[in-house]
Amino acid sequence: MIKLNNGASFEKNSTMFLEDDFKPIAEARVRIKFGVALFVFVLLLVIIRLGFVSLSGKTQAPNFHSSSVENFRADIHDRNSQVLATTLKTYSLYVEPKKIWNSSETIQKISSVRPLLDVNVLSKRINSPKSFVRIERGLNPKERQAIFSLGLPGVTFREELKRVYPRRNLASHIVGHTDPDLIGTAGSERAFNKELSSGEFEAINLSVDLRVQYAVYDELRNGMLKHRSLSNTGIVLNIKTGEILSMVSLPNYDPNNPGVSDPRGEFNNATMSTYDLGSVFKPLTMAMALEDKVSSLTETYPVHKPFRVRNKFIRDDHPSEIPLAMPEILAESSNRGTAMLALRVGGDQQKKYLQELGLFDRAPIELFESSNPQLQSKWIDLTTVTVSYGHGISVTPLALASAIGATLNDGLYISPTILKYSPNSKLETRRVFSSETSKSVKDMMRYVVTHGTGKNANVPGYGVLGKTGTAEKPTKGGYDQDRLVTSFVGAFPYDDPTYLVMVTYDEPQSGPETYGFKGAGWNAAPTTGAIIERIAPMLGVPREVSALVKSPFGLELSP
Repeated sequence: MIKLNNGASFEKNSTMFLEDDFKPIAEARVRIKFGVALFVFVLLLVIIRLGFVSLSGKTQAPNFHSSSVENFRADIHDRNSQVLATTLKTYSLYVEPKKIWNSSETIQKISSVRPLLDVNVLSKRINSPKSFVRIERGLNPKERQAIFSLGLPGVTFREELKRVYPRRNLASHIVGHTDPDLIGTAGSERAFNKELSSGEFEAINLSVDLRVQYAVYDELRNGMLKHRSLSNTGIVLNIKTGEILSMVSLPNYDPNNPGVSDPRGEFNNATMSTYDLGSVFKPLTMAMALEDKVSSLTETYPVHKPFRVRNKFIRDDHPSEIPLAMPEILAESSNRGTAMLALRVGGDQQKKYLQELGLFDRAPIELFESSNPQLQSKWIDLTTVTVSYGHGISVTPLALASAIGATLNDGLYISPTILKYSPNSKLETRRVFSSETSKSVKDMMRYVVTHGTGKNANVPGYGVLGKTGTAEKPTKGGYDQDRLVTSFVGAFPYDDPTYLVMVTYDEPQSGPETYGFKGAGWNAAPTTGAIIERIAPMLGVPREVSALVKSPFGLELSP
């Protein structure tokens, strides 16, 4: 018992003092512990959330997507692994209008380093009610840094992947281009879009050889300036594999900036334009006649006399005064002689051969940009005649190049391709003509270059063989004599024709150098010869200085 001075007393073991005076303190301690625990729990949630956001890459503004391997696009190379198309990291300039302090200052400063931007468009986007607005795509690191250094609030950047074409317009129709989202829209980019965007890092190797491509481009450009043509087309084809080593169509375009230049530039004349190509069809008629054994090489035809089919007189540009055999008919490009041979072959057989040569369908190339031929609805005897010398049937240059290639390739048709041939892959062929027929046509086409209309295509030492073609453009109710399409199809070397070159001029003009003429012998033929002289060494074809070669029909052909 404890007694106090005022007389009050209590027992020593009483809990009354603790319960009444220390109960608030105990409750406070509990609340403090609970508060600390809650704070720690919330802090842990914040840390975990921040870590998750950091790892998931969600620190960017809404609707922003970082470039990643998921939208990586494989490169495109030429046959020698030279880069034709690749993907680079670039930057897009964005603004967050609500965070911009001074829109006028922002517009002025951005314009000072990006003067090509339209100020009105820039102003509209900076003052947009949207949260995020893109200003420009495709900035390189230096351009990004120039804007970043301005220190403008509300200005931000996004990393992106951009398709780049380092060769610019050199192979634009073969390579094509993508849209800004890296989806192929033309050329190889479109044809192989699935393979290129599959995430595989291995490049696609095309059949084109950039060295050959430049030589063809350069000669066509020079020819276009010299002869003032609307367009020029050139093809180099390996007739033993179907590989397209070069395909040039002028005018062309820069795939880095599609839609900026001449709209005609994006049109690939080699695979999309159909023409009445004229006398370059005649070697096919020769092959048909020999294959069907309706004529011999030595039989002569009365081309010196008037010749009419139905109500149409068949005329020759260079009339002969004597009968001609098949080699002379081809060398002098006689329409009458070719028509007589075609009538012996007959319309049904002619159509059969043209079908087997791929001339009744679009060229079976990987590109989407390929046109169907324009054919006659009724195939009468007059149709058989005109088609035999390249009128009344419109085909693409590539389609005809492949057909002539088959005629010279031991009679075997091989589909053209823009992919590099692998020796391990099976080569699909289709026999159209016999080896004997193929050899005879080869000899006759060599004779065209040594003694006929193709002399200006000759390149000493390479045994060039070929055929000219000059066709009037069709108009309503007839043909326009002043508007021509001229072509030359050539091949080399003579002993073993491997490479075919086809050149086409659309509406070439005459000049002092051509003595007022504008036929194929004055433009397409010399351009083909110039191309062969440049590319033969690149392709490993040696220049021959051998003796004269004896042909089956008794003509001496110097190489």
